[in-house]
Amino acid sequence: MINYAELLKRATPAPEPLICGHWGILFLRPDLGSQQEFAVGVIATIENDETPHLKWLPSFSRLSSLYGDALTSTDVSGLTIGSELAIRSSFTRSLSHFDCGTPHVRIEQCGYFSTDDLEKELTRLLKRQSGAIWQEPQTKEATMDDDWAYSTMLRELSAINVGSSLFVPHRSLTIENKTLSIAMDSGKSYANIVSARYASYSTVERHIYTSMLQVTTAHRLSKRNSQPALFVVLPDARTSIDAMISRKTAELLGEVEDSGILQFCEPSPGDLASRVELWANA
Repeated sequence: MINYAELLKRATPAPEPLICGHWGILFLRPDLGSQQEFAVGVIATIENDETPHLKWLPSFSRLSSLYGDALTSTDVSGLTIGSELAIRSSFTRSLSHFDCGTPHVRIEQCGYFSTDDLEKELTRLLKRQSGAIWQEPQTKEATMDDDWAYSTMLRELSAINVGSSLFVPHRSLTIENKTLSIAMDSGKSYANIVSARYASYSTVERHIYTSMLQVTTAHRLSKRNSQPALFVVLPDARTSIDAMISRKTAELLGEVEDSGILQFCEPSPGDLASRVELWANA
C-alpha cells in the first residue's frame, strides 16, 4: 500500500519562477477609419517593479509592405518610440491606466504570466500574437574593425619578406612628451593600418583622421623625411552600403594624400600586404 503522507514528506518543492506579473498586447491601427489593427508589441508589468517592460516587433517591413508608400517602416518606428515614451511617463503599476500618446496605439490586457527569463517570454508572446507580420531578427556579422584588420594583416605579412618588427599591432611610441599609436615603423617612415569595414562611414572617417594625426605627429617629432602612410582595408562592396562606404573612403583618402600622406587601399588584405612590402622595402 502506498503511503502518500510519506511521499509528500520526501517530495522536493518545485522552484518558484523568478519573475511574475501581468502582460498585454500593443495594437497598432494604421488607419483610424478602419477596424484593422495589428499586434506590434507586448508590454509587461512585474511585481515589485516600477518600470514597464515593452517588446516591439524586430522589423516593421512586413507591416509597411501591406500599405505601400502610405506607411513606411520609419513611420511605424517613430510612432512606437513616441508611444513608449508616453507609456513610461504615465506608468501607474497597472496596465489599465496607460496613456499611449496616440489613438493609433492601444493596449489590451491579457492576464498573468510567470517566467525565469523575461526577454525570452516577451519574445515568445509577441511572436505568437503578431502572426504573419513577425520577422525574425537579422543577425549581423561581427564588425570587421581595426583589430580585425590588424590580425588579418599580421597573418598576411608573416608570409612575405618583411621584418617581424615592422608591424606591431597597438604599438605605442613615446616621442618627446607624446605617446602615439603607431602600428608600422620601417625605419624611414611610420604608418598605420585602418579598417573601412564598419557599418557606418562616419566611423571609418573618424578612424582615418585619428590614424592620420598619429602618424603625422610621429613624423614631425622624429623629424623623418620620408612620407608617412595609411593602409586601409576597403569593404568588398557586396551591398550598396558597402559600395558607398568604399567610394567615400577612396575620396577621403585622396584628400589625405593631398595633405602629404601616402595612402594605399585595397579590398583584399593580401593585395594590401603586398603594398606594405613595397613600402617597407622602398
